[in-house]
Parts: sequence; structure tokens; C-alpha cells
Amino acid sequence: MQLTFHGHACVSLALPGGGGTLVIDPGTFSDTATALTSAAAVLVTHDHFDHVDVPAVAELLTSHPDVRVWASGPAAAALREGGAQSNQVQEVAAGQVLDIAGARVTVGGGDHALIHPDVPRAVNVTYLIEVDGQSLYHPGDSYEAPARLPEDGLDVLLVPVSGPWMRLAEAIDFARSVPAGAVVPIHDALLSEIGHTLTGRWLDTARLGGEYTYSRLTVGEALAV
Repeated sequence: MQLTFHGHACVSLALPGGGGTLVIDPGTFSDTATALTSAAAVLVTHDHFDHVDVPAVAELLTSHPDVRVWASGPAAAALREGGAQSNQVQEVAAGQVLDIAGARVTVGGGDHALIHPDVPRAVNVTYLIEVDGQSLYHPGDSYEAPARLPEDGLDVLLVPVSGPWMRLAEAIDFARSVPAGAVVPIHDALLSEIGHTLTGRWLDTARLGGEYTYSRLTVGEALAV
């Protein structure tokens, strides 16, 4: 498995047989143009702009009629309203299992993490992706664990590390509670370099324990698993 980080919450995975990439959450805080360059399919966890750049994804679908997007209900509606063809956008819900270009994708989740009691919670789905016997989990804007784990645990757990809805303690507990070989921080656009350093110190297993490798990626950097 080769994972590439495109900034904030956006990552892509190389699909089997040179079939392009599976892109997750190409939002406006990410290098969306690069992320979508070789996209064969796109997954969107929810409709917030930092997770789906509607004009960019709609343009991709217009120029590449073979590309498909799977998204939460509100995100799918936003893409259709933004000009995407209905037959290229599929709404997903927790409990579905998808076969996308050789990748097995299990949809979970349901609710965005609570920002404030007075702020309505968005629909947020999660994705467990299994490719060639390896696995990755993207929780969107939540710390909801996968309903099912591969027998040997995850290969990569993506952990949100910054946002108006989170506490660092929740990120630490999430990283320690979901078995994974590697923890990769995401949802980090609001962090300065100082913030990244402090976050890395707390999430690194030397500080609070755990059995994973903490692997911060810079924009455009790939991790081979």
C-alpha cells in the first residue's frame, strides 16, 4: 500500500494494477489539484468545505466521466448542486461494503464530532479501506473506531490532530485504542510548526505508550506500508 498525504484531511491510495488512485476528502485546505490528478475514485466523509472542494471535484467529474464519487448524503447533494452528474455520485451510509477498483471499502460512522451543543452535527461517515491485504482507516471529523478491524489490526490509522471540535486527549485515546502499525496525523491545517512539534511529542509512543509508529507526513510525501 502506498499512501500520499495532500494536506489537511486529504490522502490518496494507489489502486491495484496501476489503476490510478483512490482519493479521500479533497477539501479546500488541501493540495486538491495534485490529489485529483490521477484519481480513479473519490471518497468524501462529509460536506464541510475543508473535506470536499465542490468546484474542483465537479470539474474532475465533468472532464473524466469514468470517475466516481462516494460520499455522505449531504456531501453527495452538494456535489450534484455544484454541477456533478448524478450517475457519477453515490450516496453512502454506515454498514455498506463497497468494491471500488479492487479496494474493499467498509462505510461506518454517522455523526460529526460535537463542536458545540448549539451547532447542528453534520453527517460524517468513516471509511475502512482494504487493498491487497493491507488496511487504512479514515474517520473524517470523528474519533469513532471501526466497527470491524482486520484480524491483525490496521496498517494505518489516520488521526485528526486539530480542529474546533477536538481535544488532544481524545486524539491520544483514539490512537491508543485502535490497533494500528502506523498512526498518521491529519486535519492539521490549523497547526503551526510549534503545534505540530507539541502534538507529535504527545502522540509519540515514547510519552504515553502504545505500539504504533507515529509518522507525520508533509504535503506530497508518501508512506509505503
